[in-house]
Amino acid sequence: MPDIIAEANAHPAFRLKYKGIFDYNNLTTFLINWLKERNFEVTEKVHKHKMSCPHGFEIEREIVGEKKITEYFQHVIEFKMHLWDASEVEAIKNGKKVMLWNARIEVQMGFDIVCDYADKWGKTPFLEKLLKFYNRYIIKREIIIKHADSVYYKLLGLNTKVKKMFEMETATEF
Repeated sequence: MPDIIAEANAHPAFRLKYKGIFDYNNLTTFLINWLKERNFEVTEKVHKHKMSCPHGFEIEREIVGEKKITEYFQHVIEFKMHLWDASEVEAIKNGKKVMLWNARIEVQMGFDIVCDYADKWGKTPFLEKLLKFYNRYIIKREIIIKHADSVYYKLLGLNTKVKKMFEMETATEF
């Protein structure tokens, strides 16, 4: 059974909330392309589209990217988007008419570092305990520093780009 260490995953690592007009199609294409450019295998786990109220409809979407780093480590990145009161509106952008969305949206970005994703070591109860000991005491530092930190900072950069798409700003005072 693949092993995931609690300190080497974050669900969600980042959460954005926005209300207003934005390009939803551009956002989803951007997130999927970001994963593909980094050689992740992309799958869509959930895509729900429901008519919830007279103000608009509701959309839930989960996009997962998996990348095999070594024979032992796998990185899994997950994007969850939830829209409420969504409706398409016509707007003029750069002198051209485009279809944008007016909605409330929440975007969550999270990740997991999966150890022994091919399940080579968890075949017996003894090997499974040995695997957990190895991950939690012998290579835990490597998992957190080498793998979890790098994925976290890649998602931090992506979070900043998504904020720019929403034209959001954050204070950077220290």
